Amino acid sequence: MLTALALAMIVSFIVLLSMKKLSVFNALTIVPLVFGIVAMFATGSSPSDLFTWIKEGIFYSVDYEAPSVSMGVISPGLTILFSILYFDLMLGVGLFDPVAAFFIRMAKGDPLKVLMSTVMVASVVSLNGDTTTTIIICVSAFINLYKQLGLKLSYLAIIIVAPIGIWNQLPWGGPTIASATAQSIEVNELFATLLPGLLCAQVAVIVITYFLGRKERKRLGWSPEDAKAISPEQIDLMIAAVRDKEVELKRPKLFVFNLILTLVAVVLLIQGEIHGSIIFMLASAIALLVNYPNVDESSQRLEDLASDVLPTAVITLGAGVFSGVLTGSGMATALANFIANIIPTELSSHMAPIYAVIATPAICFLPQDAFYFGIASVMKGVMGQFGITATQAAVASMVGQSFRLVSPVIPALYMLCGETKMNFPDFMKEYGKYYGLILLVLYLVVYGLIGALPY
Repeated sequence: MLTALALAMIVSFIVLLSMKKLSVFNALTIVPLVFGIVAMFATGSSPSDLFTWIKEGIFYSVDYEAPSVSMGVISPGLTILFSILYFDLMLGVGLFDPVAAFFIRMAKGDPLKVLMSTVMVASVVSLNGDTTTTIIICVSAFINLYKQLGLKLSYLAIIIVAPIGIWNQLPWGGPTIASATAQSIEVNELFATLLPGLLCAQVAVIVITYFLGRKERKRLGWSPEDAKAISPEQIDLMIAAVRDKEVELKRPKLFVFNLILTLVAVVLLIQGEIHGSIIFMLASAIALLVNYPNVDESSQRLEDLASDVLPTAVITLGAGVFSGVLTGSGMATALANFIANIIPTELSSHMAPIYAVIATPAICFLPQDAFYFGIASVMKGVMGQFGITATQAAVASMVGQSFRLVSPVIPALYMLCGETKMNFPDFMKEYGKYYGLILLVLYLVVYGLIGALPY
């Protein structure tokens, strides 16, 4: 019963969004509320239990047996709220104008060079930063340039997340730690096995981005000869379009101060010792005080930016209802067990790649811990029956990371879709078409060739 409810809830969520029958916020809250009520009756729970599931999805849940605490979406939600506020302030004061000017001069209007710059910056930032950090930095650095040159914002979105899905699998990344823990193996051992696949995936992402850049050249009618035809005066006009936008908000004399403040905030965020929401809340307050010391002007900036800040923050908190009901009701566990049980054991040595493929949608739609400590821990014993080692089983469980970065349970993706004006299902389809499926096949082939995924 709970398995059917889980599948129905996920399918309903996707269909209603795809058909544009509900907004993202309504789909994230109303759909799980309806299915949560059904689950409440199915499990004999009370209305207070339903609201506890939602509360735990938004705030936190406590496992007193472990003991451990699992944070809900309130933590990344607050970080997203204040980070959008801060970087919108920085965009207004003109902090990123020199960055845009640099890429305009370097690219000379070449869409290919801009897209290649995007993927390289995202790759470097994702080595040390988490998903939210990488998205915040890359969107802030490139979105104005994409708009200025008329490039597809959908490409900006999928190019940013493609490297994140790869380098989230570093030894300090959540998926690798969870997978290694579920299989009772060393993290470094698992990472050493994954590394050839990750390197090949990075090469593939760069190559795919190159061809997307070629597509943009063709769409915009740009050719390499055009670079020679662009005069310094034309480049200056392109830069002026960025520099002269909302001149009354610019604070060029405070550039050094704003740069130092931003670098300090980003370094503290990557270090992870201070919560991101605290960093950007305080940074926003300091930025407002220094750049707009007049009280009325400062208050007006907050009001003007509310339309950018609030929608994404509200959607992020709405995601807590979805994940809270799915997990708290037991639907996530039931779905995990169901997926583990439908894998055909008679296929013997082919179990590893079959498990990898079947588990991919689960990795995409389930909370990460629900998959690795639910499905993966159950599959450990099943795989062992056919001579598949714990490390090989862990590798199989990591293949689906090729689609993890289009998961509706990752709050930062709603910020990315909001900034790039994308419908979430369209974002999922674009990523799957250009990156997801190719990376999935690539992982299967590479891990198969090196023996990490026995056929």
